[in-house]
Amino acid sequence: MIPLEAMKATKRTYELTILVKSDFPADVPSKRELLVESLVGAAAKVTEVTLVGKRQLAYPIKKQKEAIYLMAKLTGHINVTDLENVMKLRTDILRYLLIATEE
Repeated sequence: MIPLEAMKATKRTYELTILVKSDFPADVPSKRELLVESLVGAAAKVTEVTLVGKRQLAYPIKKQKEAIYLMAKLTGHINVTDLENVMKLRTDILRYLLIATEE
């Protein structure tokens, strides 16, 4: 079993994939980074935000047939429950996926 002090000292790496509404201004890099930073807060550092592009969805999500895919790499300590609650409240986010990656 890993001691609690060792767990607190290590920073985890995450990949966050977000589907936002097609009218989101994703072509502006500062808007993409601001969206991810506002979701994560001060607990983690956003190392990279990548625009995957606008894609047609296989089925409508919240009456949207297209979405913009954003991928972000994060480092730090993230409270997953708080992050999920913030993303559920945002009206421009259709879906999200947060994965803890191995280093």
